[in-house]
Amino acid sequence: KYDLVSVPVVDKYNRLVGRITIDDIVDVLQDEANEDLDRMAGIIDEEILQEMSTLRISKNRLPWLIVGFIGELCSAFIMKSFDKSIEHTVATAFFIPLMMAMGGNAGIQSSTIVVRSIALAEGGTTDRWSRFYRELRVSLLNGFIIGLLLFCAVFLWMREPLFGLVITLAMMVVIMNAAAVGALVPFVLTRLKYDPAIATGPFITTTNDVIGLTIYLGLVTFYINYIA
Repeated sequence: KYDLVSVPVVDKYNRLVGRITIDDIVDVLQDEANEDLDRMAGIIDEEILQEMSTLRISKNRLPWLIVGFIGELCSAFIMKSFDKSIEHTVATAFFIPLMMAMGGNAGIQSSTIVVRSIALAEGGTTDRWSRFYRELRVSLLNGFIIGLLLFCAVFLWMREPLFGLVITLAMMVVIMNAAAVGALVPFVLTRLKYDPAIATGPFITTTNDVIGLTIYLGLVTFYINYIA
């Protein structure tokens, strides 16, 4: 805040007992950054890993893999429930990986920005909500641009403008949903006294896959049943 290269340390009587220099702070920043990156990946510090058994290492990583497994299993059930729509329009399946990838990228981008702001203690509650709404506005603009590019690709490829509009709308909603989840989850975890860095891993991706897939296939089903 004050751009100091060192700060004094005093006791309860305000007597000088030492100082904290900038090199100490840099060490702390590096340690915190490494810890956050490890938690994002669902792992722990490599120095600790060298002293742990295979079973304990697996115990630390396995919960995150199970979260991802359950999420992707839910995605499979969702696709099964929309199998009629996929069979009716085979092209529906072509765009599923694209929807999931773009939504996941948008969610990770938003959550990373929010986690960084929380880690640096930037602003209070009001500023955090303004940051959340800003992420929504950014996702709306990005979703519109990506959706427009997708519409052009679908129109040139399939010559079906109505289907292209549905795909475009789905892309916009999926990106906005992913950005909203990515920006909101770190705030919720912070309020619950959990480290928000853990939200940027499988949890964000899995949530996007389940909700994003439901949004996409739901809109395509509506198109098939009531428009096509």
